[in-house]
Amino acid sequence: MKVLVSDFDDTLFTKDYIKNIKKINEFVNNGNMFIIATGRNLNQLLKDIEGRNINFSYLICNDGGTIFDKDLNLVSRIDIDPQIAEYLLEELNNDNNISKVLVDNGFHYFEHTDVLNNALIGRYIDKDKAQTRIDELMSKYDNINAYLSHNWINIGNKKISKGNAIKYLEELLNLNKNHIYTVGDNINDISMNEMFNGYYIENNSQPELIEVSIGSAKSVKELIIKIEKMTT
Repeated sequence: MKVLVSDFDDTLFTKDYIKNIKKINEFVNNGNMFIIATGRNLNQLLKDIEGRNINFSYLICNDGGTIFDKDLNLVSRIDIDPQIAEYLLEELNNDNNISKVLVDNGFHYFEHTDVLNNALIGRYIDKDKAQTRIDELMSKYDNINAYLSHNWINIGNKKISKGNAIKYLEELLNLNKNHIYTVGDNINDISMNEMFNGYYIENNSQPELIEVSIGSAKSVKELIIKIEKMTT
């Protein structure tokens, strides 16, 4: 059995979305496994996958902060320490370069901390200032990790990453690491492409991801065709 783990936005969710889904379902029907790994929380992801009949086995959300099975049962979650979340919220709200701050509990966004704080996101104005800010925060709070996506600062527990989430499933399901393939386009896909057989989407991937990947594909559909041709 081969396992494909795909990023969602700008990787699976593209102009080729329907074609990608059709090929994914053929791949799974041939005895393989498909997993989505995204920075979105569950409800934000469900908006674009519900009714599409994607034959996935697991959803890795919030960059690995939460993992759900095919029936949307929670398999794993790693949150930010509640006290640290309070400090982070205050710091980001007092930052003139941050126009909006939201706390993500894994399902919904709030403007205040919750019982469970899976991630914090802040909409930045100036990218360079935002990068300086997250460098400062990671230096100050050594149990968090942060990165910049398009217009947003993303902060989670230091233990989480897409790569670590896949490793968790690898051990839980006794998967063969050599048969696990990953594909993405952005810097939050680096960990999984470093740890497994990683591919990047051509034409829109970040240079840092390209550097750690073993190959490329124009689409998820094309990558599946490549994987199917590989010997076991």
